Amino acid sequence: MKISVIILFFLIIPFYNYSQISRDTIDIPEVKITAKRPIDETGIKITRIDTLILMKSINASLSDILSESTPVFVKTSGRGALATVSFRGTSPSHTDVLWNDISISSPMIGQVDFSLIPVYFIDDVSLLHGAGSIQNTSGALGGSISINNKPDWNNKFSGKFMQGFGSYRTYSDFLQINFGNKKFQTKTRAFYSFSKNNFKFKNKNIADIDSLTGQYIYPVQENMNAEYQQYGLLQEFYLRLKNNITASLKYWHQTSDRSLPRLNTYEGTDYSNISKQIDISNRLIGEISKSGESSKIGFTSGLILKDMTYSLENFISGYDYENAIYSESNSISSYNKLYYKYKLSENTHLNFNYSTNFHKVNTTDTISKTGYDTTRIEHLSFVSLNQKFGKRLACLVMIRKNFISSGSIPLIPYFGFDYLISDKHQFFIKGNIGNNYHFPSLNDLYWQPGGNPDILPENGISGDIGLSVSSKVNNILIENSITSFYSDINNWIIWIPTVKGYWTPKNISNVVSKGLEYNIKLNFSVGKYAVKANANYAYTSSLNYGDTEIWGEESYGKQLVYVPVHSGNVFLNISRNGYSVSYIHNSYSERFTTSTNNYSLRDWLYPYYMNNLFIGKNFEFKKFDLSIQFKIYNLFNEEYRSILFRPMPQRNYLILFGMRF
Repeated sequence: MKISVIILFFLIIPFYNYSQISRDTIDIPEVKITAKRPIDETGIKITRIDTLILMKSINASLSDILSESTPVFVKTSGRGALATVSFRGTSPSHTDVLWNDISISSPMIGQVDFSLIPVYFIDDVSLLHGAGSIQNTSGALGGSISINNKPDWNNKFSGKFMQGFGSYRTYSDFLQINFGNKKFQTKTRAFYSFSKNNFKFKNKNIADIDSLTGQYIYPVQENMNAEYQQYGLLQEFYLRLKNNITASLKYWHQTSDRSLPRLNTYEGTDYSNISKQIDISNRLIGEISKSGESSKIGFTSGLILKDMTYSLENFISGYDYENAIYSESNSISSYNKLYYKYKLSENTHLNFNYSTNFHKVNTTDTISKTGYDTTRIEHLSFVSLNQKFGKRLACLVMIRKNFISSGSIPLIPYFGFDYLISDKHQFFIKGNIGNNYHFPSLNDLYWQPGGNPDILPENGISGDIGLSVSSKVNNILIENSITSFYSDINNWIIWIPTVKGYWTPKNISNVVSKGLEYNIKLNFSVGKYAVKANANYAYTSSLNYGDTEIWGEESYGKQLVYVPVHSGNVFLNISRNGYSVSYIHNSYSERFTTSTNNYSLRDWLYPYYMNNLFIGKNFEFKKFDLSIQFKIYNLFNEEYRSILFRPMPQRNYLILFGMRF
């Protein structure tokens, strides 16, 4: 009830006169906010991450940005370790990630490790919530995330260099060089990061008992076998030709070499259960397009190669280290998309596109002699109609039809609308409803042992309804949006243990996810101080109504594992004369690690509240700028866990030096 009152309060703030905020404020005539609505975003809930947030966290990964500035829940195994997301209470495989309109989700597991996407390589990030993801992709039952690179046609020669030093022997370097003219642009970016990651933590999963007091004595341990290093290169070329033809070519290479720490519950020797994972990816995208007065036609082609090696070894006395697992996985994916956009009039737009994708996966464990080798072909067609009715109402209809290998997926329809209630305050009501299908990943079908070739595609219907308001009075710009969502998904895929000792995927009959998302943005100045703030809150109920013969009656109607009911974050930046202070807060309510939602040390993760503080100064010279930024992570030294039995660091620091020319 309190949350609803707070949201209502913020939503109606713009309709009152802000002149009462301060009697010392100089009265300035009201400014009318007007913006041309992109017709292809009709009814779609879109979250765009502010470029200031990207700049302040340029040394971070996409997982950090999402947890700190969006309503998406990020589940991480630790610093530099695997990070996945839950978008509106769905599973990690229900969020698709597109790099310049090409999916980079793994065809093997159907998801992305967000810790392997550096902010260094990102110019723009946007999230399409729920059914709106149909515009970019299919199968993203929770939503989709787009990361993009863009040229600056006004650039002649520029660049920047950054270097960071932090706790736990953490080092990072980043270099970017840009040059070109009105017809040609190129960008070269490279980065390297390393961390010993050997922080100390109090292990509350292992304890001795004091013989006199009976109290538990928890050992302080070091995070062992946890170092990681990453390096990558992103090369971009952009070309403007005659007759409104543009072309681009982008290549992204990245290597990640990570040691994987043991669970907190491990009580063996330091010479056992030593795990390591190496990920190598090469991504290449080319695009050519031609624009006319009322149309645009283009072709995009991409090639992605991924290699992953995972090993687990133990020391054998009198011999040497011996592998218990040595798994190699390789995938090759090609993407080809032809699109056509036609503007019949200012009020009517048509879009068509057709894609054909090919995936080949080979995986093998040289120790157990298991694995699989298979291919998948996808044919994806899409059509949309955008129609405006006068100045207030706009509607969008989208339809997808997919063929995957030898199977056909039913039509995927979408309908969305925007209605302008008040032009003065840009007060909108928008909504959508759509169907979606998520085809099983190749691991779901063929993994050995445990793959289930009879697993069914997931399908569901989802919808949004929301309000948004933008207003400016005096020097205060405030934007509010509140969205209610509902999703009903059938044949939800989940991996469960078998009596034979391995896991296998099963379809559970039904999962219902519903909730509320609220966002507020403030931008104003106080004297010579510029203030920018952004806050998100999400209420997410994601309940399991699966077959009780699989789950048992105790799991029926319970919250899905690792999905917090409440989550929120705040970003606040204050700047003046080159000085800046940024405060970042994010928090999650309790999360359960078992489907029965038991309250125990092994089945329950207590709520945590994370706070970071960044302090920076920029020095401007005639031909270049210098900057220094001091970052404090986990400001209040919280003890917290994101995943059961995985340690997380307490307060730690990083100093970042930069030069821009």
